[in-house]
Amino acid sequence: MRKLKAFGEWFILNWERVLFVLVGLILLGGSLTLVYHEKVADAAVVFGLGFLSFIYANVARFKRFKGLGFEAELWEDKQKEAADLIERLRGMVSIYTREIVLGNVKAGRWAGRSDWAARWKLYDDLVAQHHVLGQKIDFSNIKKEMDDYFLFDMSMSDVSKVSQGIGHGKGAAMEKINEEFGRPVRDVEGYKKRVAEHREIPEPIGDPFEFSTQNDLAGQTLKAWEEAHRRLKRDFGVDTGVDAKALERLTSISKLYQLRPVLVTNELIAWANHEP
Repeated sequence: MRKLKAFGEWFILNWERVLFVLVGLILLGGSLTLVYHEKVADAAVVFGLGFLSFIYANVARFKRFKGLGFEAELWEDKQKEAADLIERLRGMVSIYTREIVLGNVKAGRWAGRSDWAARWKLYDDLVAQHHVLGQKIDFSNIKKEMDDYFLFDMSMSDVSKVSQGIGHGKGAAMEKINEEFGRPVRDVEGYKKRVAEHREIPEPIGDPFEFSTQNDLAGQTLKAWEEAHRRLKRDFGVDTGVDAKALERLTSISKLYQLRPVLVTNELIAWANHEP
């Protein structure tokens, strides 16, 4: 009986906190359900409301303290606790947002499906909703990772053309060497010299995606092409056959990499979606 009475007294003093915690848990459960049904933007809004409910559950505790100096001291303590809680929840929201956005970017990408307009809309909607809710969160790391994938998708079609062009040119150069020295080789030393020149022709970048996460994929591809094109022309009279439009686009993408964060436009989205 005494425990029941103590609980009743505690509940009277803390009913606001209990209410906000219950509301927060319900909203959190609702946001997870919306994520399961792929209603990501709606889930972000509901999660944000739940986030605020947990904050108010702690803020409500400040109203219970009475007295002059005693009240002020506790108010400062609770302010610090609330600030710490908000900071921890801000980290949770950042992780939650990152997983939603990057999960959407990665989903189905190796199956050849690209819809960068929808991906950037999702990112913009989530950032906007967090700002509306007053959550000042640094999204620069998420934007950086988004840009990595965006630049890679923009580059890859033209990177493939350049890689194929270099490969074709090296193959044609090797055929010329074989024709020049015959089978069996008549001039071994001359043959070795020509093969050494052939080896000096740069190879295409081995793993473009891994390279692109830390480097300027478009710019490095252009450098490899320029060197390969120069050596093939000079030493073997062979052209890589890469069209000028692909080289111009790689030049533009390299500039975007250097000036990041990327300012997204409809033209860039079309490049990333590989639209004609």
